[in-house]
Amino acid sequence: MITILFICTLSLSFGSISCKNDFVTNQAALFVFGDSLFEAGNNNYFDSLPGFRSNYWPYGKTTFQFPTGRVSDGRIMIDFIAEDAWLPLLPPNLQPGYSSRQLTYGLNFATTAAGVFAATFPGVVINLFKRNKNIKINIHMFD
Repeated sequence: MITILFICTLSLSFGSISCKNDFVTNQAALFVFGDSLFEAGNNNYFDSLPGFRSNYWPYGKTTFQFPTGRVSDGRIMIDFIAEDAWLPLLPPNLQPGYSSRQLTYGLNFATTAAGVFAATFPGVVINLFKRNKNIKINIHMFD
């Protein structure tokens, strides 16, 4: 199921993007949804339990030399896909300070232990309903 969702997300992401200033481009964009396989650091910005974060050694030591929140000691699969599409590393959607210009390349909504239902680790991880709220906020940046 996750693979099907990932493929659908990937195939829908490579199209035209327009922003509120009517800037249209054929550049690729990648919007990522998933769990720890695709986590780029969202749990660092969410009040989750420390066991659901990857912001300590050895995570990130190989590529970044510091913990990034990726559940890997280096890059994750989505980083390689972004690189292949000539995109920068996608920021976690909860990371403060990204611009609408950066958003045209895509955004990473994945969180460790992501659940569909609110009953999945309540108060510990970001469930689908809370994630949808975050997505709606980011979509308004294109309006």
